[in-house]
Amino acid sequence: MNTFMVIKSYGRKAAKANLLAQKRICELEDFISVTKAESDVCRVNESLGNEIVLHDETFFVLDFALKTADESSGVFNPLLYPVIREWGFTTGEYRVPAKPEIERLMGFTDYRKVKLNPEKKSVALEKNMMIDLGAVGKGYAGDCALQVLRQNGIKSAVLDLGGNVQVLGKKTDGSLWKIGVKSPWGEGTAAGLEAEDMAVISSGGYERFFEKDGKRYIHIFDGRTGFPAENELAAVTVVCKTGLLGDSLSTTLFVMGLEEACAFWRNRRDFDMILLTNDRRIFYTEPLSERISLLYPFEAVSVVE
Repeated sequence: MNTFMVIKSYGRKAAKANLLAQKRICELEDFISVTKAESDVCRVNESLGNEIVLHDETFFVLDFALKTADESSGVFNPLLYPVIREWGFTTGEYRVPAKPEIERLMGFTDYRKVKLNPEKKSVALEKNMMIDLGAVGKGYAGDCALQVLRQNGIKSAVLDLGGNVQVLGKKTDGSLWKIGVKSPWGEGTAAGLEAEDMAVISSGGYERFFEKDGKRYIHIFDGRTGFPAENELAAVTVVCKTGLLGDSLSTTLFVMGLEEACAFWRNRRDFDMILLTNDRRIFYTEPLSERISLLYPFEAVSVVE
């Protein structure tokens, strides 16, 4: 999944469980990678509009991604691959496409046109449409890895899948895990969070970007426009029960921006969040008040209620 991953688990069968969890993650990558030949995603993207039968898990993740797109009115969009590819984020050959080029490619990104068949576990796209499950893949892989650990008797573990942190149970001494929220303004930690059986998933414009003519273009795209997100947010951290939900929401909330993200949380309240702004303010949802510690001299601190 193009990132460095660490699994630490505790117990008699920890070594075996870790290897099985690693195997599980690699298996999922073989299904959902957008760059691996013969993956489900690649078969769909090369289907020329034909119906493709998927592995059950690929179908599940794609169905979840499309529902997230619908719930966010297209802010999150798993059909953006043709656009993202033109910007060079999949190849490393970065460029700023002309606006007419983006507008043309956006014609192939209407997630509402994807045809899913739950009985056959199949999908059909219109010609020139392509899917990309990268925005939810790591989160789902973390969920599956934790399931493997549980099945092998592990009750205490921590996974760091390229910045996606998921913890199982408590630490071996019975205390809560302490997770750091990275500062987007340089080295160090902006905040600490105590967690148990939680996913703590972060997204930020500081992670992957390129600069052209003095302007920075980040790897997080607005699914409605085909352009990298631009707003007052520097980073978003989502705290919830599953990596799949956290992965999708961290991207969605980052694109939404401060006010829309807060309104989205108030409407749902099935997750918590930490929002860091470019002018070095922090906003966090009220349920986190007892578990968060601030480690950076923020310009202002606000609790979202």
